Amino acid sequence: MTCFLQNVSVDCNELRNYRTMWGIVYSCLLTVFACIWTAAHPNLPHSDGDASVFESRVSLMIISLVSPELTLMNAWDQFVASRIISKKCKMVEGWTLTHSYFIVMNGFFDPSTRSAVGLDDLQQYPKIIEKTGDTRKAATARKEILDRSKGDAFSKIIIVLQLLWFITQYVGRWASHLHRSQLETMTLAYAALSLVLYVLWWHKPVNIQFPIHVTKESPSVPPTSETNVDQPTPKMETDADPMSLVQVSEPKFNDSLFIFTATGMIFGGIHCLAWSFPFPTRTEMILWRVSAIYVTVAPAFLFLAVLAEHHSHLDEAIYVIIAVLIPLYAAVRVILLVLTFSSLRSPPPSLYQTPSWSSFLPHFG
Repeated sequence: MTCFLQNVSVDCNELRNYRTMWGIVYSCLLTVFACIWTAAHPNLPHSDGDASVFESRVSLMIISLVSPELTLMNAWDQFVASRIISKKCKMVEGWTLTHSYFIVMNGFFDPSTRSAVGLDDLQQYPKIIEKTGDTRKAATARKEILDRSKGDAFSKIIIVLQLLWFITQYVGRWASHLHRSQLETMTLAYAALSLVLYVLWWHKPVNIQFPIHVTKESPSVPPTSETNVDQPTPKMETDADPMSLVQVSEPKFNDSLFIFTATGMIFGGIHCLAWSFPFPTRTEMILWRVSAIYVTVAPAFLFLAVLAEHHSHLDEAIYVIIAVLIPLYAAVRVILLVLTFSSLRSPPPSLYQTPSWSSFLPHFG
């Protein structure tokens, strides 16, 4: 029997206390995949003939891989918009946060206009909000929306547990004074942001292929036994103020920018955890440290530059700063990625050792 371990002298019957390089890479790649693929919750196309949901999900995956802070900012905007819609629809019986997310993700489609239902037109569609006398009710049940979803709470819990396991393992190795690889540190950054992403998108349906077709109500509704033509239908909060829909769809710019900045600094700061890790060469160590610092502070400079652009007249100078920050940020991210894998060619022996308690906890990968 052959022991596939590098730089470690150990009997094969003690393999349970060690891990292989393939095991490290496999676990990290599996976790990153969970972060950028399963956590992706794409919107539906705005109209027929647009890109498929699969293509939208692939695009979202690429964005999450290149700039996870941008994906989390988008999730925050949708979360805020959905909460505001739910608050405005609190008088609608059966309305849930899932309904609000379905509105935000263009879930209701009007064939007559060949576009998604606008947020300010919800009450004009009986299949969205049903009016009976002075009551309002969600015409489409939450179960009907979730029936179209390709994900459920159980599958999300499994992925969250996998991410929590990876984070626990990383912290456990730090507490046990065992080496962690740069690849694990980068994966930790993705896992930490993905947990927040899952919380924000927990109630959002996943990978719905087709919207629900709805038709606008007729301008004149004939009187029935349930309505009185002499008395107007009592107005609810959404009638007096149609949900302030422009503000719902576009949360405050400064809040979104702050979320983007904070997320980017956290993502870069986690890379700084590998500051004192061993590197094959001193040049690689310096490159990692400089790159990690830049990835951490660049979002703050971008935040200040964008705010200055909104509140000053130095547009040209600020545009130059932004034009330099963003390409350099992309280049530094590529450098970190290359260093992450190049550092695996000469790892310290303790990198293969596992904490004794880890073998008793069930996990995937």
